Amino acid sequence: MGITFTGGAVLILLPVALIISVAGTQPYEKYDNEAIQKNGIEKNAKITYIQTMQNVSENGEHPVTISYEYENNGSVVKDKFETFDLEKISGLAVGNEIKVLSYKNQSVIKNLKPFSFPFGVFFILPGIFGLMGVIFLFIGFFPALKKFNLYKTGIIRDANVVSISSHNGTTTFRTFQSKFLVNYYFSDGLGNKIFGNSTTTDFLLVNEKKAGDTVKIFVDESDQTKTCLVPRLEAMKYNWSI
Repeated sequence: MGITFTGGAVLILLPVALIISVAGTQPYEKYDNEAIQKNGIEKNAKITYIQTMQNVSENGEHPVTISYEYENNGSVVKDKFETFDLEKISGLAVGNEIKVLSYKNQSVIKNLKPFSFPFGVFFILPGIFGLMGVIFLFIGFFPALKKFNLYKTGIIRDANVVSISSHNGTTTFRTFQSKFLVNYYFSDGLGNKIFGNSTTTDFLLVNEKKAGDTVKIFVDESDQTKTCLVPRLEAMKYNWSI
């Protein structure tokens, strides 16, 4: 589950968000407004087009993109500026002259606040999926770490099966594995019964064993409540002496 969420966020949602943010960003939205305001040279410009951006809305109002042109070093420069200062631009029309600040081939309309679409919102969903994936990975990591420690340091005991029941399966990118919960008990050496359980995907073990049969388990010597089944396939694969 954790791999699915994390993989989906990284491999699908994040690239989509990047494509949308790159493709949807206009050149004038990347301007260094602070540098232009500080170092820009004032120029006279003429409005050539005014467009209301209907695809963006805030409190029922829409930003306006103003296209204009001005002369810089003998050349006519065409540029755009998007703003939400609707009251300040309410009287503007095509053909009006305005003041702009020009700096390093970038410009802004003087005394107006620029508006840029917050493309960062497209990264919220990948972030949520990525965070959920990390959480699920950690949730799955701790039981796996517990089993690894038992494989490494646990002592082998015989346990008696109490019951075997189906458990939530595990899904990988290619397959679905049935998982079973095996409940059992074993003796602590002092005549006391200690009950425990462990999950397994060993379908052969589930078919062979029934209540009352014996199975091999790993037991934590320092805390006998920590147990798990000895994985038969791994034991055969790595020639464990059991």
